[in-house]
Amino acid sequence: MRIKHKIATVLIVSLIAISLKAQDESSHEIGLIYGSASFTTDYGERNNLKSNVAGNVGPGFGAVYYLNFTDYRYRWNQRTTYWAEHFRVRAELSYMSAKLDHFGQWADKQSELGERLRAHHGKTYLLNVGAQLEFHWVDIVDFGSRRIPDLKWSPYISGGAFVDFYNPSIYSDLGDWRDPDILYPKWDPNLWPDAARVTPGITMSATLGIGTRRKLGYYSDLLIESRWQYFFSNYVDGLNARQAPENKYNDWLLWIHVGYIYYLN
Repeated sequence: MRIKHKIATVLIVSLIAISLKAQDESSHEIGLIYGSASFTTDYGERNNLKSNVAGNVGPGFGAVYYLNFTDYRYRWNQRTTYWAEHFRVRAELSYMSAKLDHFGQWADKQSELGERLRAHHGKTYLLNVGAQLEFHWVDIVDFGSRRIPDLKWSPYISGGAFVDFYNPSIYSDLGDWRDPDILYPKWDPNLWPDAARVTPGITMSATLGIGTRRKLGYYSDLLIESRWQYFFSNYVDGLNARQAPENKYNDWLLWIHVGYIYYLN
């Protein structure tokens, strides 16, 4: 776990250093993003569509800042590099939340344990601060300068690291979730004190994304993106049954969003 945190920290510091070095010949953009985040956590059954995609979904929104390593206002005598023409750094501050429920065959069972799962609900709030490096197939100068009228789309892939502040909560329709025989046995706080925890915390995450820009105006773009975000903690949802053999992965989410990007210079 410490190795993952070190890798993410090095990545963030490297992106900041690259950004500072590029300030002399750079251009800048700001924007707003909004969409839906699908949380895959200890709530629900693995490989169940509703658990992993359609069920535990909540809103997400944020503000972004872009640093381009070149001035995308085209000049005939401008000299750039492949790096400057195809890579940009994106800094982001975003917020997400979701209500969490159990789905799948075990929650559907008409039994006492099935009733415990159906009655068990949760919620988590998430604040992300970090940066990503984007690689664009289309030349950033060609796209940003608007000098090619037929060039309207700019697809890209991205990877990055975030610092994440999370705040989960747990409740049950059957009563106080801390009481015996309320939660499913593997999260029973009387049997496993650390299996359910509603303490706010800080972790880090790694991201991979794919998206595209679409020209809107001379100084603005539409952004469409899908991003996978893997957390270095399994307590983002408040649950972590370490003793259970099926508890193999940390929490993660898939965020699909759109945005509006404005060119500052």
